[in-house]
Amino acid sequence: MTSEIHAGSAPLFQASLPEAAKAHFRERLFKRFDYLDGVLAGSAYLMGGQLSVADAYLFTVLGWCRFFAIDLGGWPALSEYAARIGARPAVRAALRVEAQR
Repeated sequence: MTSEIHAGSAPLFQASLPEAAKAHFRERLFKRFDYLDGVLAGSAYLMGGQLSVADAYLFTVLGWCRFFAIDLGGWPALSEYAARIGARPAVRAALRVEAQR
């Protein structure tokens, strides 16, 4: 998560980055999303049937996609995964607290 997804998407936060560079980072990120979509097509969570810290990390980084106008709809398993984690009561409670800040 750290080196491929987090680090791969973080440059997209840089408003001054030229669009060609952003397109390059998006393309690389989308290849990682392709891989994750395949993993999640056969598993409820990254490590199998049980939620792990890796899932919490990925959910957080996937949430950044809204800042980059990236629609996860092109990756159905990844999109469903994010929705499933986002629907968990503890996650909804944490997001409500975060929204109040």
